[in-house]
Amino acid sequence: MKIVISPEDIIKRCAWDSYVYYIVGSDKEAREILEKNEEVEISERDALVIGLLKVIETTNLIHKFNNYIVELLTNKSIRQKDLLIKKKVFDYAFDKFLNKFPVYWEPSTAWLNSLSDLREYTAKLRGDIDKLEIREIEDKNMIMEYYSSNSVKKLLKFNY
Repeated sequence: MKIVISPEDIIKRCAWDSYVYYIVGSDKEAREILEKNEEVEISERDALVIGLLKVIETTNLIHKFNNYIVELLTNKSIRQKDLLIKKKVFDYAFDKFLNKFPVYWEPSTAWLNSLSDLREYTAKLRGDIDKLEIREIEDKNMIMEYYSSNSVKKLLKFNY
């Protein structure tokens, strides 16, 4: 299968960070590719690796972010009386989502508004998450910090 796509379309499908990491290899090259914004051909295998084959383009970035967080909580939570997720893992993934939209990308007005809404939503959500109870569990002489996965899910707003 031949897949031809522009770099901007990769960003709009929230796969830019994976594309840069797995295919391009460096942020400098990725910036040059985006500035040219010429269509590139990628293999089906590469498209599968970066998750391009399972996404739909939408400007509803809050919905994409919520789905990303729910998937993270589903896959990374552990059971200790109730479902918990490591604070460090969650914080890293939370911050990583915004890497899907590089600062050197010049989006259209619709995408600019959507990015602004996303940043506002994530900032408020970050404040709410910082107020959550942190559970400390000792494991192999190390104390690990956890959030309750259910508490985090309750903070997500799906009706915005």
